[in-house]
Amino acid sequence: MIIKRAPFALVAASALLLLAGCSGGSGTAESSDDSMADGGTTTTQETTSPATPSAPAGDQTKAEACDIVREQFQAVSGAGSTVNSSDPQATLTAFKQLASDVGTQFSSITNEEIAPSAQKASGALNDYAAYLETVVADPSKASGLSDQISTLQASFTEAATACAG
Repeated sequence: MIIKRAPFALVAASALLLLAGCSGGSGTAESSDDSMADGGTTTTQETTSPATPSAPAGDQTKAEACDIVREQFQAVSGAGSTVNSSDPQATLTAFKQLASDVGTQFSSITNEEIAPSAQKASGALNDYAAYLETVVADPSKASGLSDQISTLQASFTEAATACAG
């Protein structure tokens, strides 16, 4: 039984730790530019609640979209501290909920420059959650870890790059 738990904890933690590097600064440059453009007095207020933008769907700014991306990346990278090797089912449930929450937030991104990469990252996270479910059911399936993490990391890096550019 310990054999089943250890690989799952390592699998879940591996992805979350690798993604931690993608979460830093993915929207910082864009947000800073907006703050400087209007003196910084209202930009912070406007961009801290991107899930409920006041502008019509097609008018979402890149900074607003990137704020959503950055917040969700921080949530994903912070989830690494909740990996519990003694309860892989609870960890799996939490990871699936995280993937669902990220998907919900990323689906609110309407900026056409950021939305495609955000949706790709969300899809990769959902695929990874499904992979984890497979590993919980059969730990011998953990052999695909490297490919799964590479795909997930590449999609998160793509979204972070879209926000940085």
